[in-house]
Amino acid sequence: MLIDLQRAMLAACYGDPAGFSATLPYLAPASVAMDKALYIHTATVTAALTQVLAEAYPSVTAALGEDAFADAARTHLRRHPPEQAMLSAYGAGFGQDLPAPLPVLARLDWATHLAYFAADAQTVTADRLAHLPPDAVAGLRLHPVPSASILDGPLALLSDWQGARPDIVAVLPPLPLAGPDATALIWRGPDLLVASTLLPPDAGTFIAALAAGADLLTAAGHLSDGGTLPPILALLLSHGLVAATEDELLPC
Repeated sequence: MLIDLQRAMLAACYGDPAGFSATLPYLAPASVAMDKALYIHTATVTAALTQVLAEAYPSVTAALGEDAFADAARTHLRRHPPEQAMLSAYGAGFGQDLPAPLPVLARLDWATHLAYFAADAQTVTADRLAHLPPDAVAGLRLHPVPSASILDGPLALLSDWQGARPDIVAVLPPLPLAGPDATALIWRGPDLLVASTLLPPDAGTFIAALAAGADLLTAAGHLSDGGTLPPILALLLSHGLVAATEDELLPC
């Protein structure tokens, strides 16, 4: 049946020997041997998608080495072939079955990848909020821009990852970092460069609450120290991390 051939061909393209063998009988003779022609085609597809993954996951590539990464990529291709005809959308979930700490590095790399390709958004500045009366500030809903994401992990690992990505603008942490864990905040700035900074875990929870639609007062309840709110807001507003939506200044 045609559907069986299509499935076999798809499997062959992602490196499955059984799919390769099942496809050969259906190929028409040509000037190039059928097995060689199919190998060239499938090897090209596998190599191209492996390169797509390597570009999206440079930290994982560096940690594994090229050969081990290629093996991991082929395994991922067989289990998770592309679902969209858009290379920038391919690669979600890669690395989550690798040994620790590679899954954390993979999530950080993927968040960076998504930030680069995220939708644009107009942003809110501190000047725009300056006219608001103090009693209206608590009800503000400050939505992070589409490119923003937060990921928790060991502070040492997050710091090492940030230092190993020279393509990312490293923004100085706005708050002291203490304890074993931290939150990485990753976004694409108005200059179209991806940036990251490290925050205490409760600051990450605060930003996650804003992203979920909480008003400023409710989100601030996640902070262990109310004095940390001004530096976090300064970071968000000065780096274009607050999206301008129709209701971002409306109180509850």
